[in-house]
Amino acid sequence: MKPKVMVMSEKANTLVIALIITVTIITLISCSNSQIETIHISGSPEATPLIQTLSDEYHILTEGLIQTSIRSSNSDAAFIDLCSGKTHIATSARPISNTEITQCSDSSIKVVELPLASVSTVLVTHSMNKQSPKCLSNEDLINLWHGTSDLGLTLYRPESDSDFSKFLNSQLINNETSNSQSSLVTSASLVTDLTNDIHGIGFLDYVTYSLVEERLNPVGLQSSTDTCSVPNRSKVSEENYDALNRTLFLYFRHDLLKKDYLYRFAEMTMGESSINIISNLGYTTLDSTVYAENHILLSERTTGSHYIQKNQNTGGIK
Repeated sequence: MKPKVMVMSEKANTLVIALIITVTIITLISCSNSQIETIHISGSPEATPLIQTLSDEYHILTEGLIQTSIRSSNSDAAFIDLCSGKTHIATSARPISNTEITQCSDSSIKVVELPLASVSTVLVTHSMNKQSPKCLSNEDLINLWHGTSDLGLTLYRPESDSDFSKFLNSQLINNETSNSQSSLVTSASLVTDLTNDIHGIGFLDYVTYSLVEERLNPVGLQSSTDTCSVPNRSKVSEENYDALNRTLFLYFRHDLLKKDYLYRFAEMTMGESSINIISNLGYTTLDSTVYAENHILLSERTTGSHYIQKNQNTGGIK
């Protein structure tokens, strides 16, 4: 009689791997003489809710022995901090540039690049605005962004040095001179302005929008997957809403990945529980092949950027 062969399902196998990682993390931390370590992170505000949640999870997994210090700035400042040795990790809403890689090299610092998620853009108006446009084309968005729109609404724009503003500038290019700059207002508090001004209109990332969606109307945008797509959680999580998508990256200092607590944190960001967190917060997960490649890049501590030549604004990742 032949012995029975037990075949483990893919899901069960994944759970076993996750359990091994969790036990390994706790064991490694327990053997470190209970010394509290701090991971220093700075970067794009669009990534802050995600990196904060992942950090909180890691804090629990390590029984409070690993804490994080997170500063929201922009991608430019994050790479300056990383390349000057002030931080362990940079979060970025774009790939690192060749210039920034050189600046890091000048300080004898190399980076390991791990794409983490993507975030969609939502155009919104006040929930009480009954004259809100239902759908806008890319040309409409260009006119709106540059102050040549005839919608009769005040556009609240993100601050000019923000990742969001630079991204929209790169995507909504117009060679014409704006005619109605009075309809443009630069805002340091987009959510407050958009939820208070019935005649306001503006762009938010989907994660931010989802926190106040009952007070705002989403405007449909022409999308590559839908004639006129209005965002909701299902569409975003299933990658059926991809309007003005940006990839979010993590950049780790190569020399510090020899520290177990930092390496395990990098490893955790690609685990099944972290991928669930990405979806639950309103981000879009990347293709499974990207996360599989991340595991290889991390295990081999491969330095440099795989995405720098694709699209400097979005990373060119789906």
